[in-house]
Amino acid sequence: MLKAHKVHFIAIGGYGMSGLAMVLLKAGVKVSGSDVAQSDRTEKLKLAGAEVHIGPHDAAYVEGADVVVYSTDVKAGNPELEAAKAKGLRVMHRSELLAEFINRQSGIAMAGTHGKTTTTSMVALLMERGGLDPTVLVGGEMEAIGGTGKGGKGPHVVAETDESDRSFLRYYPLATIVTNVEAEHLEYWGGSFDNIIEGFRQFLGQVKPEGLAVLCGDDPTLRVLGTEMASTPGRARVVFYGTGPGCEWQARNIHPWEQGIAYECWRNGQLLGEIQMPVPGRHNALNSLGALVIGDYVGLPFARMAEIMTGFGNAKRRYQVHTRVEGLTVVDDYAHHPTEIRATLAAAKEQTRGRVLAVFQPQRYTRTHWLMDEFAQAFGDADVLVLTKIYSPPGEQPIPGVSSEVLAEKISAHTGRPVILESDKQEILRLLRETAQPGDTVLTMGAGDIWRVAKEFAEELKGRSRV
Repeated sequence: MLKAHKVHFIAIGGYGMSGLAMVLLKAGVKVSGSDVAQSDRTEKLKLAGAEVHIGPHDAAYVEGADVVVYSTDVKAGNPELEAAKAKGLRVMHRSELLAEFINRQSGIAMAGTHGKTTTTSMVALLMERGGLDPTVLVGGEMEAIGGTGKGGKGPHVVAETDESDRSFLRYYPLATIVTNVEAEHLEYWGGSFDNIIEGFRQFLGQVKPEGLAVLCGDDPTLRVLGTEMASTPGRARVVFYGTGPGCEWQARNIHPWEQGIAYECWRNGQLLGEIQMPVPGRHNALNSLGALVIGDYVGLPFARMAEIMTGFGNAKRRYQVHTRVEGLTVVDDYAHHPTEIRATLAAAKEQTRGRVLAVFQPQRYTRTHWLMDEFAQAFGDADVLVLTKIYSPPGEQPIPGVSSEVLAEKISAHTGRPVILESDKQEILRLLRETAQPGDTVLTMGAGDIWRVAKEFAEELKGRSRV
């Protein structure tokens, strides 16, 4: 592990950053950090012993540190970053610090365009409840570990990796699950899906030769990459999981179970048993199947894993049910890519006996530009759709011809239903009050702050039910 007396994190409240900070604190390393806004994560770090500064970044905050860690969102010119460089301190990108854990221990790395956080949470839960006491670093808040990171005494590190900025190419794990490979974050990959494929090819080649690559065989790109990898001498063993032929591990007879999903788990043509989970969606059945392969790899019995999965609680903002009251279900999900949106809406449609009222907040002009046509075809399962203005991170410039208005027209043309354009959250809440009926599911989606609508609407419903 990293040898340091004190580590300072710039933007310590981020999901990945806060998890790393928590693991270092557990290991006895002094930790400080800064963030422009207070959050549950910064408060947990304070309680754990970190020195956290909230507000504008300040060069003085790096005093006493011998290592300074920054994330991709921290740009050149940040006063803390520049001060660290001027002092000659060791400066590390977040992924470099994560590599200290993944590469030096029995790293189990989750990768893929979608499903990484959920799959990481599933693997972490299996290993934690299975008694293996792993170190966990996940890109979401996981109730079972009390946050985004946990230091364990076992040999395994369960970690979520990030292909969006190519940082996953720093990792050399013992094992990996890759859930899918699709066009996303094209601005980091020269606008080329072929470049993304090449990046995943390189990542798979970095799995330790004695290790295991667990790949979703339902994904055509992974089928090609896995077949290529399996035929290359000196590479890690490849296991395909999925629903189709040629998958060593298969999910069959996927069907609803209470408020979630169930399926038969087969391995090499032999039925192992049924898996039942309190989270909906075919995509979650596949995510859990990949997790089971890893659980089997580290020696967990199938019966025990099946028992653990019945208590799986998804990470925060991954089909997070805020309330079920007055016949209404209110859900929030991080879905911000067309594939994620389709899967989340399908899960909601499967669970609801009424309509699905969806509120979607697009994120980034670049993503909307590259995937405009895919977005237009992703909302078929939304009976009512509210579209907000594009949520753009600081520094991103608008792109001519890319707007929520244009997207709304394309969605409406595809679905044959009108799209409501509204960005004011109080107006969205008023609309939901007037529109939602018993049996409906209200679903907010997006990577920005749209979750506030779900939270406030759920609180209103719960308050009314107590009167």
